[in-house]
Amino acid sequence: MQDPKSILPAAALVSLFKDTLVLPEKEIKSPENIAETAITDLGKEAIATSSLNEVVNDEKTVAPTPIKFLGDHLKKIIVIVHDEEAVYLNDTDLGLLSSILNACKLTLADIALINTAKQPLSLHEILATLPSQLVLVFELTGAQLKIKLPATLYKPIILGDTHILFSSGLKSMQGVAQTAKLEKSKLWNALKILFKL
Repeated sequence: MQDPKSILPAAALVSLFKDTLVLPEKEIKSPENIAETAITDLGKEAIATSSLNEVVNDEKTVAPTPIKFLGDHLKKIIVIVHDEEAVYLNDTDLGLLSSILNACKLTLADIALINTAKQPLSLHEILATLPSQLVLVFELTGAQLKIKLPATLYKPIILGDTHILFSSGLKSMQGVAQTAKLEKSKLWNALKILFKL
């Protein structure tokens, strides 16, 4: 037979029993406690059920869904993409993103890469969970992120302590075509200003 202490850690036991289990004798004889003992078993069951429902309902409204992201968010930078076919980002676009980050002296560990195709989130939900200094948005509009900000490409928007930069999609920057080079250079010029490169 297992030792009871090894089944649950002490912190878990304390959280399960927030109220005192054994009342001191003076509390048992107080007028309030005498009135409480007059409640019938049926009344106690109804009170317990309603309290349990309140707790369950409170947990449903309070507990937000955790945001799934790639990276460690070490430098408080969020990169938001919308890729229907990948968990986070397809390999080709991830390679380009990695080279952009390297040029800014960053790695994937410095950011939190969020794919809104797999988890539709507002910018407010993202920033409430992952407060950040910079949000880099590829190929999404302000409306898609449920914000009423002008989503002018390559022009940083300041929202409190956070800079938001909207960019064309990474797919539009792939290859050696003149349009791809132009999009990359616009992004690079904006990033040089933000990172003081």
